[in-house]
Amino acid sequence: MMNGLQSVTHWQSYFGTPKGATLGFFNAAYPLGGIAGVFLISPIADGLGRRIGLAAGAALCCIGAAIQGGSINIGMFVISRVIIGAGSVVVAGVGAPYITEIAHPAQRSTATALFLTFYSVGSIVAAWCTFGTFRINGTASWRIPSALQGSPSVIQLLFVWFVPESPRWLVSKGRSEEALAILAKYHGEGDENDAVVQFEYAEIQSALGAEQSTAELTLVSFLRELVTGPGNRRRLFIMIWAAISSQMSGNAFVSYYLSPILTSVGLTSDLQQTLINATSQMLSWVSAVYFATLPAKLGRRTLFLGSLCAMWVVDICITAGSAMFAKDPTNKAAAYTVVVFLYLFSPAYNFGFNGNLGLYIPEILPFHLRTKGLSFFYFVQFCFM
Repeated sequence: MMNGLQSVTHWQSYFGTPKGATLGFFNAAYPLGGIAGVFLISPIADGLGRRIGLAAGAALCCIGAAIQGGSINIGMFVISRVIIGAGSVVVAGVGAPYITEIAHPAQRSTATALFLTFYSVGSIVAAWCTFGTFRINGTASWRIPSALQGSPSVIQLLFVWFVPESPRWLVSKGRSEEALAILAKYHGEGDENDAVVQFEYAEIQSALGAEQSTAELTLVSFLRELVTGPGNRRRLFIMIWAAISSQMSGNAFVSYYLSPILTSVGLTSDLQQTLINATSQMLSWVSAVYFATLPAKLGRRTLFLGSLCAMWVVDICITAGSAMFAKDPTNKAAAYTVVVFLYLFSPAYNFGFNGNLGLYIPEILPFHLRTKGLSFFYFVQFCFM
């Protein structure tokens, strides 16, 4: 969304062509909202249920989209981005464990890995919306795609009540019969005595029984537990490393500053920038969906290491191409090199950090730490962003 809007002349002129610190503040509003939103994830998802958590996040996104679409000054626009950031992190922080908890065991790794790949679907819609509206002569060129951000959240609000609640959450609240009925319906063709259903049900009860003494964690006790014992310290290290690496990789500048990068290599028109933004997101989604099938085949660490190596090469090539063009603005080969590797960045990132990251973090956390652990992960990630 922000990449597309930065390429729209009417958005630039309406907000006084934000640059430098002002543009940074525009883009920082989203992760600032995310920092606030992480503190809502566990109280809502653990206290009221996964479905209520998803609905709460979606409602915040709807409010933020409405404010952004109706913004009349910089303050309103920044506030809208803060609200959308808070809502988005709640949806992400609740959604990942929710999918892990309702997916069939045979499909769990792929289903959870597919979750974050649909970030690219939203990016495709946002990018093509800005590509289609930048020609409109007026503020509708940026207000329409801004307001359309709320459409996925509207769909969530309408239909989240028709999907099952997490069986693990139901058991944790003493509603074991409801949990067994959901497992039977969705994993056993309605048969409560199905072997898979009985195995899952017993596993959930056993795991939650073992964790019951630590189920009611306060923020202080949660942080204390994260540094207690070598296993939890290793989990803590992995969450911090993964959160920082996902941003230090170059993902942040490609996600938020594509327009200035393209301008720096001579691609300055609205058409060029919005078209590159839109088509690169399509490549990102195709690669993300395919790579989401790989964790079960190649393992998690292999994907992380392969992705880091690929992004290292891509970032070097983008930097070198930009430097060559800065020295010689007639060097079209350098400019095209930058564009090619900007396209290749998303597949390199998606290989190990898109679906795989959303799968691995919930996997390494026990149930009683899951939403709080994901909240901590997103807190580190958004602070670093």
